[in-house]
Amino acid sequence: MLIATHDGTFHADETVACAVLSYVFDNTSVIRTRNPIELEKADIIIDVSGKNDNRHFDHHSKEFTLSRDNGIRYATAGLMWLKFGKDFLKKIALELIKTHYEDDIIDAAFKRIDHEIMCMVDLNDNGQLNEFLENKIAPKTAEGRNVFNALNEFYQIDPGIPYIVAMQNLPAVSGHEQDKAFMQTVKMLKQILQNASINALNTEFGIKEVLKVYDGGKILIMHTRLPWTQAVLSHFDVFKNCVLAVYPDRKRGWRVQSLPLSKASRFANRCGAPLTWRGLDGQSLDKASGLNGTIFVHKAGFTGGALSFETNLEMAKLWLKLGEYPVEN
Repeated sequence: MLIATHDGTFHADETVACAVLSYVFDNTSVIRTRNPIELEKADIIIDVSGKNDNRHFDHHSKEFTLSRDNGIRYATAGLMWLKFGKDFLKKIALELIKTHYEDDIIDAAFKRIDHEIMCMVDLNDNGQLNEFLENKIAPKTAEGRNVFNALNEFYQIDPGIPYIVAMQNLPAVSGHEQDKAFMQTVKMLKQILQNASINALNTEFGIKEVLKVYDGGKILIMHTRLPWTQAVLSHFDVFKNCVLAVYPDRKRGWRVQSLPLSKASRFANRCGAPLTWRGLDGQSLDKASGLNGTIFVHKAGFTGGALSFETNLEMAKLWLKLGEYPVEN
């Protein structure tokens, strides 16, 4: 697979696109040029040429209008993910995870990567971030406009993929040295996308398992480690009655943890631990709680744990009864 893209300064959208293509297809190579004759020697031409068909993908052309349902226009990164993302994920599953996932897991992981990575790359490359936020937030007061402007300024220096790629364009470097930097950046992004895809597939599979075990009550009880916070954030309405999660700890024993208050307030608790438990561990926590075999409660009150499942579940039930709930406005 011979890939062609433009030379000169490189950006997140074509480097991410090349990272996708270089994993989906074996034995890929990249040429960087604006010479139409050289471009046409490639199997696929991205981010240059002014054409769009089965070989050419240039979102800069006047005729190109493809957008997502949320209004974010596709740039080259999103285009290549749209066309090859599911193939990328299936290859990840087969070669790196060594398992087979059903189509619903592949579809969900595809959407997760598009939302968490490709949308931000495309927004940045299209210069659409201000417009997108304007449509989404639509400030109507001077105070609201100040908040909007502050958020915009903050997002401009967010050290995400566009910023990282921009920093790979070294000053006073051109020609062969710049092409070398380009390929090093593609290699780095390929590794990032591989790891992100592994996480996305495992997360979506885990979310499906969480939804299977949740019974609709106040406590989500899991006997294996699952990505329950992602399940809650992805299906907030399903967990509207849930307050605490119980799950096995990574190192020893079991954990209790409050669910997040809202999608925006992920570090606010639906129910914080009783004030008298916070910051205690071992025997001092046993004494304060009246339980036997507790491990700790974090001083911020969002999580704690015990050695056995039974004690941990009792801790959760007492937590519900004695814990600190947010004050309703």
